[in-house]
Amino acid sequence: MNNNSIPEIDILIETSIWLFSNGWTLDTVSLARGQGIDGKEHKKKLYIRLLESKVEFPNHNSNGPDIIAKKDGLIWKIECKGLGEGVSQTLRNNFDRALSSTVSYYDQRNNLQIGLAMPRDSTYLGLIRSRIPQALREAINLWVILWNVEKKVIEAYSPNQNI
Repeated sequence: MNNNSIPEIDILIETSIWLFSNGWTLDTVSLARGQGIDGKEHKKKLYIRLLESKVEFPNHNSNGPDIIAKKDGLIWKIECKGLGEGVSQTLRNNFDRALSSTVSYYDQRNNLQIGLAMPRDSTYLGLIRSRIPQALREAINLWVILWNVEKKVIEAYSPNQNI
């Protein structure tokens, strides 16, 4: 397991910039809340990074998908998950909650893509491979979006690509 913490806000920022660079318009972002999360600081960090990348700041919402983006009549709903320093069971529970949220965004069949964005980490990779069958990814058009921290690049896997 990787013991390097990667905050969810970093995944949200990098995924947002990647979407924009691929022609998507950011519609809405939802920042994480909870114990130990400084919402004002996260919003400031998001604003600064999007400004640096020339990405228009989207609407802010406190509920729903972490990112909603639009392009050519398509809608993308993405759930982001960071990497804490918890034990494997905690990471699995966090992963299961993120997957459950992502699947719940499947509310229409046409013009919808859903995504699960998280750090590229050996624990998460194992959970993705063991808990998200390829048939499910294809049936609900589920993308897996991984932030490769070492290479500073997003790796996006379409529903029909092996991870």
